[in-house]
Amino acid sequence: MFKRVMSATGLSILVLMAFNFADGAINGSHSLSNVFFRAQDLPILGAMTMLAAFSLSRAPGRDAGPTALLSRWSAGPLMRRVLEPDRSLVWVIALAAACGVVAWIGTGLVFHAYPLSMDEFMADFDASIIARGHLLAAVAPAWQADLPALGPQFLFHPEGGAYWVSSYLPVNAALRALGEQIGARSLVSPLLAVTAIIAVFGVGRRLWPDRPQIAWFAAIMLATSSQFLITAMTPYAMTAHLAFNLVWLWLFLIDRRWSHLSAIVVGALACGLHQLIFHPLFVAPFIGQLWLDRRWRLAAVYTLAYAAIGLFWLDYTSFALKTVAAVVGRSTDANPQGGTAWVVVQIHALLGNFKPAAIGILAKNLIRFITWQNLIVCPLLVIGAVAAVRAKGMPRALILGLALTLVAALSLMAYQGHGWGYRYIHGLLGSACLLAAWTWASMAERADAADRGAAGTMFLMFTLVSALVLFPVRAWQAHAFARPYAAAGAEIQRAKTPIVIVDDAGIWFGVDFVRNGPYLDHRPLVLYRGLVGEPRLRELCARYAVTLFDRRDAERLGVPTFAEPSARPPLDFGRRLADLKCQVTRSGP
Repeated sequence: MFKRVMSATGLSILVLMAFNFADGAINGSHSLSNVFFRAQDLPILGAMTMLAAFSLSRAPGRDAGPTALLSRWSAGPLMRRVLEPDRSLVWVIALAAACGVVAWIGTGLVFHAYPLSMDEFMADFDASIIARGHLLAAVAPAWQADLPALGPQFLFHPEGGAYWVSSYLPVNAALRALGEQIGARSLVSPLLAVTAIIAVFGVGRRLWPDRPQIAWFAAIMLATSSQFLITAMTPYAMTAHLAFNLVWLWLFLIDRRWSHLSAIVVGALACGLHQLIFHPLFVAPFIGQLWLDRRWRLAAVYTLAYAAIGLFWLDYTSFALKTVAAVVGRSTDANPQGGTAWVVVQIHALLGNFKPAAIGILAKNLIRFITWQNLIVCPLLVIGAVAAVRAKGMPRALILGLALTLVAALSLMAYQGHGWGYRYIHGLLGSACLLAAWTWASMAERADAADRGAAGTMFLMFTLVSALVLFPVRAWQAHAFARPYAAAGAEIQRAKTPIVIVDDAGIWFGVDFVRNGPYLDHRPLVLYRGLVGEPRLRELCARYAVTLFDRRDAERLGVPTFAEPSARPPLDFGRRLADLKCQVTRSGP
């Protein structure tokens, strides 16, 4: 048992490293996948390899010193008390609460309460709209023509610019709006993390009621995942996906009429968290299992319910626009993005962009996934995947959800951009931990006493390393990456002029500094220089003093920069503004 886990670790690393070389210069050397792999994941991968080699050199049953102490603790009275059914709920709530506190502290300590990626910013952007009781934000006529420059990414503005909103679905933003209403927006993701820990434990107890250790192992594996903890410090919808998926499965497994109706409600909300695709990929194998079990009526109810849910969210943007138009008392002929036809066009475009190098990007993503979890999770997944398929039923459904999501990610969206771990399968971390715990328990039950003792020591050792060594390292890496961007974003928002123009030439993700509130009621307004035409620049310069933020400011604050290709020499945008007689102030002190 002991050597199988370590051998699976080595095999996983070798296979992924081989596929990794298939990744050419996608997006050039500045591809975030390449940078994160070199700077963050490769050192951890090397440490994992050395830890696996060290563990293989230890003979099971011959532990001494610290490992003997760990072995006695893992089989001691405290662990037995933790596994007692009447005490387990108290312990899991304590574990969940600890995760929530760590995530809440990290929102400020690690990320300075700064939404690093535009995905995160859009969640708060929409939350501000929903908190005012609106579906779309009305834009003042004076700025409607400037919306592309005020929001160059992930924003949708129908009606000729009279309104705007993000291009994401609204449920994650609605959760954050609820937090904003009670003055606790930063608690939303940590509370969702608390929910996920309790729910994964509940699912484990439902799936294996006579083996309580599986539920506990799954909860501990999830709680010691750096990806789980650090993502819970951010506004990403992925923590909500994880919590909603696990609550859905818990309700599904209760298998009562009320629980199935509740699961459908949870599923409707989960589909609308931010992108429709993620939750259906998780639930499809479980609904398929209902058909295989010949539970025709229940299977049909779920199938029809999800068809209706999907149609609603596909047409949500049109619904929101028509609702707003009805409230203000006018009809709309706008053709908003959304609807089944639009989704088909987008999927066709994504499939058309598929390249073989996507396999290499996926390999990097999987390496990132392996090195951001409890170190024992992924080797156990490798060992247990075939057994889960053979076991059929719920284990097969869990592994198929992971497989479907990976296939969709490879086919449609291999490059994930920002993210702590592999965020496209974040909603399935619970599945991964449940399968890993099931594999671990199954192997332990077949092992002899000496091997079980060594295996318990190894589990505890890897868990302690994951929690006390790997997590602090990952938190420091996330902080080091985010800190310059947070500093630059704060400096832009402190500008004393009413207008800031961001020239992103040579700034890595410089366009992400173009951020404005949905109602444009905060100054300064930030515009992207690439989408402000010269006539409009003349108008702005005639009316306002302007602050310029460009590569020099980014370098001063530590934001990564790069040299422009020789075929596209950098333009001195400051000189262009001077030629237009702009009253220009430099960013910074």
